[in-house]
Amino acid sequence: MDPEALATLPFFSALSADARRAVAPYAERIEVSEGTQLTGQERQGYLFFVIERGRAAVLQDDRELRELAEGEFFGEIALLETKERTASVVARSPMRLIVVTEAAFKNLVANDPAAARECEAAVRERWAAPAT
Repeated sequence: MDPEALATLPFFSALSADARRAVAPYAERIEVSEGTQLTGQERQGYLFFVIERGRAAVLQDDRELRELAEGEFFGEIALLETKERTASVVARSPMRLIVVTEAAFKNLVANDPAAARECEAAVRERWAAPAT
């Protein structure tokens, strides 16, 4: 994927140009239709997702925890903390996402302070957030 295209999304725009160039070959743009299950609770996590367009519901034990929208990301908890998905994520509309492989994501977080800060903050916030 083109590193300049990554720079248009909030998560990637905070990264250094070198970090974007390093992760770009491992990032892929995908499109999914409404209703597509993107992650499954308690399933192994292998991918990190950034929403380029569309909305998704985060569900845990059949309860909706939150809605994610353009510019937001998910999948970091399984990759950094638990190995398994803590929630399911289902497309609420047609979506375009940037998907990054587990190895590339872990390398990015290990080597780019902005990525590490962003993900650590999201993990803390999501573990602390009460179910709605």
